[in-house]
Amino acid sequence: MKRSFIATVLVSVLMLIALHLSSTPSNSGQADEIVGKWKLINQPTDMAGNPCPFIPAEMEFFNDKTMSMSNMPGNKMQYKTDLTAEEKQAIQTRIPGLKDMELLIVKPNPQMEWAAAPIAYGYSLDKSRLSLTVPGWSPAEFERAK
Repeated sequence: MKRSFIATVLVSVLMLIALHLSSTPSNSGQADEIVGKWKLINQPTDMAGNPCPFIPAEMEFFNDKTMSMSNMPGNKMQYKTDLTAEEKQAIQTRIPGLKDMELLIVKPNPQMEWAAAPIAYGYSLDKSRLSLTVPGWSPAEFERAK
């Protein structure tokens, strides 16, 4: 009887641990840190000094893996930073200038496949600074909005 009770308690504890681990959001590193509002502080330009039309003045990332951009008001779009190897290869094959970079991709249409996402940036994140790269333009620098 005592062994049965201990076994039941042990199984219950293991199940609680498993339940807690499955309900805890995975920490994908920078993906969690990107959530919040960002304001452009360095406008990217091409070699002729023309501003990049693909970079908004402001961006906001939400916990539900959606985002909004000031240059597309009213549109909340899905974004992804934790690409599969196949998705990353598809994007980097289509946009060779993003090779060997961490990628941030955006789907304006939720039915679209991630590998076909038309909005793709190279990105890096350092707590209060977000850098986005579009091949052919200097990097865009964003600062976390207060």
